[in-house]
Amino acid sequence: MGSGSPSISLNALQLRKRDAVNEKVEKGIYGFETAPCACCGSAESEQISQRDRYGLYFSVQLCKGCGMVYTSPRMTDVAYGEFYDNEYRPLYVGSERATDDFFAEQRNQGRRIHDFLRGAGVMRDAMKIVEVGCGAGGILDFFRSEGHSVVGIDLGSEYVAYGRDVHGLDLRVCMLKDLALDFTPDLVIYSHVMEHILHPSQEMKSIADVSGAETLVYIEVPGLKNIHKGYSMDVMKYYQNAHSYHFTLGSLRHLMESAGFRLVSGTEYVRSIFVLSTPSVGGQNGLNEGGGESVAGAVAYNEYDSIRYYLVWNERYRWIFPMTVSGLKQRAKRWKSRLLG
Repeated sequence: MGSGSPSISLNALQLRKRDAVNEKVEKGIYGFETAPCACCGSAESEQISQRDRYGLYFSVQLCKGCGMVYTSPRMTDVAYGEFYDNEYRPLYVGSERATDDFFAEQRNQGRRIHDFLRGAGVMRDAMKIVEVGCGAGGILDFFRSEGHSVVGIDLGSEYVAYGRDVHGLDLRVCMLKDLALDFTPDLVIYSHVMEHILHPSQEMKSIADVSGAETLVYIEVPGLKNIHKGYSMDVMKYYQNAHSYHFTLGSLRHLMESAGFRLVSGTEYVRSIFVLSTPSVGGQNGLNEGGGESVAGAVAYNEYDSIRYYLVWNERYRWIFPMTVSGLKQRAKRWKSRLLG
């Protein structure tokens, strides 16, 4: 499979971790599996990328049946488990362990999530909050400072230890299906996590199992249709080897509605809020016993034409990005950082 040139700047640690991942892939230590489309179940697709932004092998497919963009072949559960505990954070963040700067940025993300929820008119006092994929726990630390009770889970033991030992947060190394709770959460947070999930239907069942009628589910993912704003119109800066699915608000909404949730508020960024539907779609939270997504009652979904057009448009006009408002803001931010740094 080999590795290619990265599309972003990498420090020495990131390069070492990138090479370590590539070596494990080449030796077969990290196994791969073929996956169908999670939205419609079709295996008919066209490959639209073979590399991610780190230069790692990364096969991205555009479903011909509905337009869902997903990764296949992808690493197996076992391979991803080792990857998340050994290479993921150092490769993505550029540091072996959580730093104060990383924690501070997580806190800022907590503030942004809080502001979005407040803007949607759904924030309440003294909420019980669970975050899946909490990292070092900075998001939860912000919510705790606002008077809420918080619990976080993650698969990265080093980052969990930092948040637990340094900041006194209730963080645990486990998955949601294995989390023992003695309360029903008022809010479940997935901040840049759902795109990593290999089996969305199983994860959504786990969310439904811990949710009550008034539980809010906040999901934020890197929006595929936000590339022209957040990724310099360069899709190669967007693709990341840890991402199994590449969502639009439409594809995320379809999967959640298929699982018995309804959208409360959302943007193509993607930031979104869901609650359980009443009654549940398709019976038991809209999930088939075999683990596949049920489409009964869900809004019809097909974005193939619009996504293909959008990706081609970005590639064709990428050269104009420095002259756009987003490009000028990005350049000003870089110059400010250099002057202050």
